[in-house]
Amino acid sequence: MRRLFRPDDTYHPDRAGSKTTPTREDLPAEYHYLLDWYASEYARSGAPEGRADPILKLRGLGKNIWAGENPDVYVRHLREGWG
Repeated sequence: MRRLFRPDDTYHPDRAGSKTTPTREDLPAEYHYLLDWYASEYARSGAPEGRADPILKLRGLGKNIWAGENPDVYVRHLREGWG
């Protein structure tokens, strides 16, 4: 399930300042009404307060399992049996 981005949605910090909608000039005129709708209706009625993104909440989950494990050594070990 997907939905459009809202300004109060949570996001990965590396994506701060990223483009969330096309510029009006990049769209054919017959689609300008969609940008107007997004700005006036959809984007201003954000997610309920306190609702965190479930995917972003997974960040760091299980990091203790891999603590001290060198990823290159681990992958090399997995590939040893490949022929």
